[in-house]
Amino acid sequence: MERGPVTGIQIGGTRKITFRLTTRKTVRTAELLNTNNHLHNLRFCSTGLVLACAFVVSACQHRPPYADRPYLDPQWVTSSYQLSLPENLRLKREARAAAAEGNREVCGAILQHADNSRSLELFFVENASNRSHSYELSPRSVQRVRKAADNRDSKIIGSFHSHPSSDAAPSKSDITHAGVLSLLLIHSVPSDRTRLWQIVLRDGTKKAREVQLEVIGRRLRGPSPLNPSPRRSSLLSVDPETSSGQ
Repeated sequence: MERGPVTGIQIGGTRKITFRLTTRKTVRTAELLNTNNHLHNLRFCSTGLVLACAFVVSACQHRPPYADRPYLDPQWVTSSYQLSLPENLRLKREARAAAAEGNREVCGAILQHADNSRSLELFFVENASNRSHSYELSPRSVQRVRKAADNRDSKIIGSFHSHPSSDAAPSKSDITHAGVLSLLLIHSVPSDRTRLWQIVLRDGTKKAREVQLEVIGRRLRGPSPLNPSPRRSSLLSVDPETSSGQ
């Protein structure tokens, strides 16, 4: 095969080089396009992740209270009640002691005096349940509560118990065994909080709605040169022999 003039070879070689350069440019351009598309997709994915995270954070911030416990009503009862400081201190003390004995609970009844509709009195009874994280009032204890209420010109408006390892919100079982419109006072040992609830009926279902509870007789912050400490006076006026449940 004749090779032709030298110029022809140079022309042919130039064409080959040009083709190779064109091919390399095409491949490089395609790689750049793929990279740009990949970066664009990454930006889109990043934007989507940011929006999704923002939506999740917003949903968590605006999550209604007790969303995981539908048997708790997020609204509050308009009425409020008072509990004396000695009563609250005794409840905390006995709740801690019961929790130390195998996560047991203390329990009793809530009495309301006829002369004061806001003041609550706790009547402690023995827990008849042998299981942990549970409480039960025996028939004998119920008779004791009724007799004490009659002697003190009071009425039984609810019950109380402690939670040795959970918060001061009632469980579904607590609500099921409580009567409608009755009060349910719960003290949490881990959080050291005492909260008051009322059982209400919503769409045929019993739910617990929190009630404002004020512990009276707390010591004021800072010394008062004119008035004695309310905590000191309230503690001195308590007779241990006549306290609730004795």
